[in-house]
Amino acid sequence: MEKGPAFTTDTLRQDRVFVLDGAMGTRILGRGLSENDFRDGLPLVPTRDVLGDNECLNLTRPDVIRSIHREYIEAGCDIIETNSFGANILVQEDYGLGSLAPQMAFAAARLAREEADAAARKVWVAGSMGPGSKSLSLVSDYSRPEWRPNSFDEIASSYEAQARALIEGGVDLIMIETCFDALNAKAALYGVHKACPGFPVIVSVSVSGMGARTLTGQSLEAFYTAVSHAPLAAFGLNCSMGAEGLLPVVRDLASWCPVPVVCYPNAGMPDAHGCYDESPEKMAAHMAEFDGLVNLVGGCCGTTPDHIRAIPKLQPRAIPPHDKILRLSGLEAWPLESGLDASVSTAADMRKSPEFAGMMQRQEFDEALYSASEQLMTTGAAVLAVNLDALPDSPAAMEHFVRLIQSDPSVSMASLMIESADFDTLLQGLKNAQGKCIAGPLDPGSSDFIEKASVLRSLGAALLVKAGADERASSLLTEAGVPAEDVVFVTE
Repeated sequence: MEKGPAFTTDTLRQDRVFVLDGAMGTRILGRGLSENDFRDGLPLVPTRDVLGDNECLNLTRPDVIRSIHREYIEAGCDIIETNSFGANILVQEDYGLGSLAPQMAFAAARLAREEADAAARKVWVAGSMGPGSKSLSLVSDYSRPEWRPNSFDEIASSYEAQARALIEGGVDLIMIETCFDALNAKAALYGVHKACPGFPVIVSVSVSGMGARTLTGQSLEAFYTAVSHAPLAAFGLNCSMGAEGLLPVVRDLASWCPVPVVCYPNAGMPDAHGCYDESPEKMAAHMAEFDGLVNLVGGCCGTTPDHIRAIPKLQPRAIPPHDKILRLSGLEAWPLESGLDASVSTAADMRKSPEFAGMMQRQEFDEALYSASEQLMTTGAAVLAVNLDALPDSPAAMEHFVRLIQSDPSVSMASLMIESADFDTLLQGLKNAQGKCIAGPLDPGSSDFIEKASVLRSLGAALLVKAGADERASSLLTEAGVPAEDVVFVTE
């Protein structure tokens, strides 16, 4: 029987704070399970020990997972998360279980769905998707800074399979959580979009240090800007620090974020043994300071149903209106209130920088990057134009050079303006940049204008559009869901 409305991107915009559940791993660990609990009954034989590969339990010990969901529902949760944080093909390949990942995700969704439906009140189910173990932005081999162990398409495909299984299993929304690399998050969002366009998503980030940046060095506002194209039901923070440590970060986030804010911290900070021992009462006292700052709260590492039960009643955050200006990002966020033209460096545009063009033609990529870095630091430009169309294989060159840019904070702090007459080259630029780029130019007179615009938009880009049919193009793009502030008309 239906107990209430379906979850939408507007659900959390209400006059109360919603409650998410707490840690899954903590509860599993407390059950004292053995290797055999994780292994016996799997359709495949793992290639290594799987104790701690919690997603196996969806297939081997569903009773354990059901009981944990029930505990959190009884503690008062509005939303429970599926046991699918690592039910991802690339993650499970480490155990030789990659082909089982979609089955794990589907089973996780069914277990949570059935427990939610059995509750006496409305409980939504969020499909958990973790960050994976491979970064698309961080350098994996400093002797080859342009090399990555997986491509954007490989990671997005793995997320698509996970999202599709979770949605088919009955989740109400997708939770992309503990994010440390915005490019991985964009790949996850792209995978969700491919599985089910418009499906509601929450993105939650893990930060560290006094500067509250991700592992890649990106600010929280820059990260939000990079994923703001998606149908976000909420954006915020999890894991990271305890509630006390996250309070100043949440205060800052609440001051500007134009969507509902979520925060589900750890039970304090880990001790020397990696244990989280902040009591429910102490954590609740810290979370009382979140009053008026959040719209969804819960717990992450080390939290239990008692922690969730102890969360104080909070006043919800008032969500500010969305200001309609062009916003781009690299490692930093760049609100371009004065428009794009005054903010662009052409230091990496082969058409406009003969020095850069010569270096690229000689395949002196490191020298070309250094040249761009020097000019950016001199001018303080917010946007770096990258045009490599003069090269014989511009898609490969774009992939190589943009990956190099991600390895250099002095360059990757800026947003990128990816320019090319070749659509594949535009895609390679966007699939290798962690911030929000602007890409094009697209021809509004072409038959595939909206199709191409929609693809670029699904990768998080603002659009460069050739001038000439501005009113018609604007109308078409608005119908396709591209806001006017993310369209810049250019005259070639």
